[in-house]
Amino acid sequence: MQQTKEQKLADIQKKMTMVAVIDFPGTLLVAAGLYGIFAGFGIETMPALDKPITHYVMLGIGGIIMMWGLLKMFQLAKLKQQVENGES
Repeated sequence: MQQTKEQKLADIQKKMTMVAVIDFPGTLLVAAGLYGIFAGFGIETMPALDKPITHYVMLGIGGIIMMWGLLKMFQLAKLKQQVENGES
């Protein structure tokens, strides 16, 4: 059974939405890491957030998640363009 063009585009759009959902925590980690580096948290109940290594780890992990999301989104966008142009 072969999928129609609309079904393929809907499937690609669904995958793009899932990538965006998975990528969102990475964005939050990067934002929190940058905030911690430049402004500092100053939370007495969570002393781990006052350590600079925590900020760099959050920045690193968030950056890795965001890079994965970027690469995956580019792949899906290329596939979507191929389907729209009738190449696949």
